[in-house]
Amino acid sequence: MGYANVVIVGNAGAGTGNTLIANPFDDGNGNQLTNILPASLFANKSSLVTWNNGTGKFNTAISKGASGWASSVSLPPGTGFFVFNSSANAVTDTFVGSVLVNVGVSTTNTLPAGNSLVGSAIPYAEDIQTSTNINLFGLANKSSVVSWNTGTQKYNTAVSKGAGGWGGSFPVSVGQGFFLFSSQAGSNWVETLNP
Repeated sequence: MGYANVVIVGNAGAGTGNTLIANPFDDGNGNQLTNILPASLFANKSSLVTWNNGTGKFNTAISKGASGWASSVSLPPGTGFFVFNSSANAVTDTFVGSVLVNVGVSTTNTLPAGNSLVGSAIPYAEDIQTSTNINLFGLANKSSVVSWNTGTQKYNTAVSKGAGGWGGSFPVSVGQGFFLFSSQAGSNWVETLNP
């Protein structure tokens, strides 16, 4: 069992309050939104948005009202999603659960062509340019990664993969979501839990 604290920024007005996160642990109960992001943490009119790989668009937002989240959705480890916190104050969500794989074991994520909203399925905080754990080296050239900047509330500049590897630094925090663009279908992203 492990845990990770992830800060979700507050709404300072003018389109702020969005944080791109990912579930880093298996909670053992289906990884439902209602368990992973307790409604009690969030003010009414907060929301969550997931990505649909099939359509290449965001799914309909799930809103938080007086009685809790309007619906629930499974958010398994490695799934990225945006959370809008309608409160002016930041909140900290504590993810609790188990790592999906044992030490020395790998997990393979087969990616479709195009964008996927993901996060590391293993709770690592590393830079993809040098990480043998998060290990995005196996993706085809012209693949790219893009993160979200909670300060500017905009996407950061994409980092692309070429023949020489990833073209720049891309640090990933535990519980951080990011867009991963795979330049070809069926690319495998293999992560390994090293001691």
